[in-house]
Amino acid sequence: MEAEAGLDIAPGVAKQGFRAAGVSAGLRVTDTEHGVILHFARGDVTISPGERGTKLTIAAGDAAGLQLIRDTIAERVAGMGLTLDWATSVAGTQPGNMSIANVTSVKRLSPAYMRLILEGDDLARFADGPLHFRLLFGPEGTNWPTLNADGVTVWPGGAEAWHRPVYTTREIETRPDGSGRITFDVFMHEGGRTTAWAQSVAVGEQIAMTGPGGGNGAKRAGTVALFGDETAVPVIARILAELPVDARGQATMLVPSREDIQNLTAPDGIEIKWILRDWESSLLTSLKTAPFPNADRFVFFASERSEVFAARDWLNLQGWDRTEFLCASYWTA
Repeated sequence: MEAEAGLDIAPGVAKQGFRAAGVSAGLRVTDTEHGVILHFARGDVTISPGERGTKLTIAAGDAAGLQLIRDTIAERVAGMGLTLDWATSVAGTQPGNMSIANVTSVKRLSPAYMRLILEGDDLARFADGPLHFRLLFGPEGTNWPTLNADGVTVWPGGAEAWHRPVYTTREIETRPDGSGRITFDVFMHEGGRTTAWAQSVAVGEQIAMTGPGGGNGAKRAGTVALFGDETAVPVIARILAELPVDARGQATMLVPSREDIQNLTAPDGIEIKWILRDWESSLLTSLKTAPFPNADRFVFFASERSEVFAARDWLNLQGWDRTEFLCASYWTA
C-alpha cells in the first residue's frame, strides 16, 4: 500500500532534514541519487524531487503499517511548521490501524481473570506479526477516532484523554474474507479502567482497537525460559502455544491464588511452574536460581517495573548478551 504527498521545500533541504531525523531516530537510512529512503519496521518513506519541491512516498505492507508511518511523518513535518499536500484525501475515514469489533462473549475464567471474545470484519490482520493490540477507551460521549485531511489520526478530546491499554491476542481464528475472532484475557485489579469495562460490558457492544503491535514472542533458542507475574500470564500462554514442538526450557508464572492456575498448551520439553503471591518465592528468585547453558539461550521476563529493572541488571551482571533476553514492564507499583 502507498500514500504520496508533496512538501513545499527544496529537495536538497528535505533530504538533509529527513536523513538527520532518521539517523537520530535509529532508523536504517539509504541515500539515493536525488533523495533518501527511511526504513521503518512496517514500511519505507522515500524522499525525492517532486513537481512542487519535494515528494514523499510511503510504502507499507498493510493499512495498519501505512497509518503508523503516516502519523509519524505528519507529526514530524507539523513540528517543522510545514504542511503535507496528500495526493488523496481520506478526511473523516477510519484510521488504517483501527478496527471496530463486537463483543461476543464475556466470562469469568478464574478469580483474577476474565475472558472476552471479539469478532470483526477485519480482525484477521491481527494474526500476523506482533502478539498485542490496544483497546481504545475515550472520554465519555465521544466518537471513535477518524482521519483529518492529512490522513493523520484525530483523537476526540485529545490523544492524552484516551486510555489505550495493551492486551495479548490469546487465540485468533481467521476467515478468508478478512474477518476474525480474537480471544483475550483481562487480569482483574481494583481501579483498572479495563477491569471496570470487562465487569460491565454486554454481549453485542462495540469496542475499538488498534494494532497489532509490540513483540513477536520468544526468540528461537536451544533453551527458553519465561518468567511472568499475573499481568504476563496471557502473553506467556500465547508464547508457549507457538513454541516449536522440540522447544526445551521452563515457564514460571506468579498468580494471586491456586484457582488462577491454568492448564496451558506447551511442548513436552517445557516445564511449567506456578508460584503464588503469598509465597516467599518470587520471579526474581526463580530467575536467579534457574539453570542456564552458556549459549543458545533466551529469557523472557515480564513483571512490575522495579522487578524488571532488577532482572535486567542481574542478567547484565551475569554476562548475558542483550540479544539473549527480553525484559518487559507491564505495570508500576
